[in-house]
Amino acid sequence: MFEAADLNIEELLCFCFRPETKNGGGDLIYLATAGKIIKYRGTGQFAHETAVMEAADGKITYADNFDVDIDRLICAFICRLVEECVYRIYDVDEILSHERIELPHDKYGLTDVTDTEFLRQGFRLNDKYYLYNIFLDTSIGSINPEAPNTIEIMQHIKPPARILTRCDNNLAVPYSQMVGTATWDAQKYRGITLNFENISEQLRRGKETIIHYDPKTNHRILLYIKKAIENGTELYHLNVEQIWNPDIFVGTEPVIMTNYLHGTYYPSLEKFEHIDFSVNQYTRDVFELKYRDAEQQTGISIGEYADEHYKVWCVKGGNLSTEVWAQLVCATLDEPFRNIFLETIGGGYTEEETT
Repeated sequence: MFEAADLNIEELLCFCFRPETKNGGGDLIYLATAGKIIKYRGTGQFAHETAVMEAADGKITYADNFDVDIDRLICAFICRLVEECVYRIYDVDEILSHERIELPHDKYGLTDVTDTEFLRQGFRLNDKYYLYNIFLDTSIGSINPEAPNTIEIMQHIKPPARILTRCDNNLAVPYSQMVGTATWDAQKYRGITLNFENISEQLRRGKETIIHYDPKTNHRILLYIKKAIENGTELYHLNVEQIWNPDIFVGTEPVIMTNYLHGTYYPSLEKFEHIDFSVNQYTRDVFELKYRDAEQQTGISIGEYADEHYKVWCVKGGNLSTEVWAQLVCATLDEPFRNIFLETIGGGYTEEETT
């Protein structure tokens, strides 16, 4: 493509390595030199560095004074394009304004993808390749798996469960044009066993709010449980939310997002009916009050509802065990919150190290 375009080498070099401000852009000049992209044709101990500075200031041309490694220059050009032209998305509303979900879906925007061919970075559906939603954690649970840990847990539920997720056409290409960059990896797997046998006795008043925090980071886990009756059957809504310590965010960030998992558990069946994952979005000021957990003073409880509730996936079926729920929670929570969650529910786990 580069050769066919017949680009002017001097213009390309100036775009990549001539700073917009006089005597600025030291990182660009360093890249040009350390990246072995250009080599001065003159001689002398400091001649190269001097010539690079003069070319950056526009005093001499690149093409007439340097030998150029074209392959490295093209790589630098691509990186500069990414840096200059990358589109940044700051909140869920902006994502929703661009999403094109054209396949049949439920009211949350989730499409049934149970029979899809899942891969490490995306999935094949109707001869299209969709990248996973940006909020779906694509970390793995075993050596060189076929799909992310979250998806593998869902696939191994017996009997099979339905899997639903967002299918954004903006993240899709014809399968014949799919390019995968997944590598061979090894990663630790964490699983737990949770005992729900006494949930009715534990929640005599029908609801409970559990808060647990990490004294090193001050991140918190919120586990809110609420009893309900549906068609005469007792069930419990379990809601898990990771609460970041707001001190880690820069002051200019207007919104804060958290991972949020909801599930409905039926004690009579000892199973969940469904488990779903959403991203909760809060304005910065509301989240900081939520984190303080001082409702009597602030008027905002730690269980405050989000401004935006963006559902990413849902799994439904007749055999969603408590172990599956715990595995999915651990797979979906960001890494700093996983041990906090295990401590919150009083569970234990074993690590299987892979090499």
